Amino acid sequence: MTSSEPETDVAAPPAETDDNPAAVTEAERRMDLAVAISDVGPCKKHLKITIPREEIDRQLGDSLDRLRREAPIPGFRPGRAPKQLFLKRFRKELADEVKSTLLTNSLKQIDLDYKLEPLSQPKLDVAAIVLPDEGPLDFDMEVEVRPQFDLPDYRGVSVRRPKVEFQDSDVDKQVARFLARYGQIVPKLEGTAAIGDFLTAKLVFLAADGRVLSERDEIEFRIPQELRFQDGSAPRFGEIMTGAAVGETRDVEATLGTGVSDADLRSAQITLRVEVKDLKQMRLPETSDEFLRTIGFDDLTELRAVVRRALHRRIQNEARQIMRRQIMDALIKATPFDLPTDLISREERNTVLRLVQELRGEGMSENDIRARAAQIRANAHEATTRNFKELLLLSKIAEAEEIQVGEADIELEIESIADRADESPRRVRARMEKEGSLDSLAERILDQKVIDRILGYAAIEDVAITKTSLDEDIETLDESALPPTEETTEEPAAEVVE
Repeated sequence: MTSSEPETDVAAPPAETDDNPAAVTEAERRMDLAVAISDVGPCKKHLKITIPREEIDRQLGDSLDRLRREAPIPGFRPGRAPKQLFLKRFRKELADEVKSTLLTNSLKQIDLDYKLEPLSQPKLDVAAIVLPDEGPLDFDMEVEVRPQFDLPDYRGVSVRRPKVEFQDSDVDKQVARFLARYGQIVPKLEGTAAIGDFLTAKLVFLAADGRVLSERDEIEFRIPQELRFQDGSAPRFGEIMTGAAVGETRDVEATLGTGVSDADLRSAQITLRVEVKDLKQMRLPETSDEFLRTIGFDDLTELRAVVRRALHRRIQNEARQIMRRQIMDALIKATPFDLPTDLISREERNTVLRLVQELRGEGMSENDIRARAAQIRANAHEATTRNFKELLLLSKIAEAEEIQVGEADIELEIESIADRADESPRRVRARMEKEGSLDSLAERILDQKVIDRILGYAAIEDVAITKTSLDEDIETLDESALPPTEETTEEPAAEVVE
């Protein structure tokens, strides 16, 4: 759809017939509207609506009769006050009600007649619309609509299913990560920096031209293979910092995300200058049976068995996500469509929250969630755009396959989340209701059902892989490379008639 397409002027909407079960009922009388619709951007329509004088007068009469019955005037019985006296006293209230009723009924009728499939509430400045004393009522609005596309060929998609067999060494690493919760950070008196040590440093973020973007002093964190911050990452951080001594300064290449506020710095290569102030290391606790019983395990064998099961579940989840990514890549490539840019910008702030909820629901550790969240936040625009495309594609396939989400599905998922978090289902539901995240949960369940259905049709090839997220070593700082900017004052949202 482009803005160059001709304007559609429909003076007479589709007639109410037996074939149109969604037609306006008699209680909501059909209005004689004139509607002109034109494209003004990707998935954005501009509507010019005209309500004839006859419709205004009819609604004025209905509202006047009702108000005369319900709003008494001293000295007159209800409904007996002269119309002119009533009009003089309640002119503003009457005009507001007539305008509100006309606008509400107009939007309902337009929704039924033209099936615009809005993605958000229409942009309609109600305060600027004035009910005329004579002649028709004209008003304009814009609405972001669902993109139109053909159902993609989702049956028989080729999928490579990763097969991973983790080793005892993988279990050893995860056991060490678990025991680190109970360890001690002690001074490193000998040697230089190594991955896994704790570094106290001054960090200076430099633009490509040497300009200082920001600096942070006395920041303490564990040295990972990859360091992430709130608006970017340094993938080779551990490699470059290995061997650094106290008092030494090293420069690490880093990349800013695409969602930073400064458009000139989006995806920019920068330098992270690290001045080493102090080094510490982790001292793990002794794995005696006595100690292990204090943290809920009979012995080291039981701890390793629990870790092994958690690794197996993690590998399964990761394999599923890899297959899902392949499916969505194929569907998005085969079904190109645009999305409203304003909608994407508004929804970016919700993307991180939704994806974090998904990761938590999969049982991922809080440290891993923080690492993923920083990456998502730094590239929120791309993540939001892809999320919307996936949602629209999977919703269309769900309709074709008649896949739905019921209350029983939601209850089962809540029980699963509660089991992984060692909480009661009642508490999990209460928290999700408070957060307003039950709708997101239903979307996730629908996503899982549709992906399962597509996988049932897919041509699957098992492929052995050697590198998984188990090999990742990522640390995330709460710091940003760019200094905080003052929040842009948002203009009050236009009133929306629902």
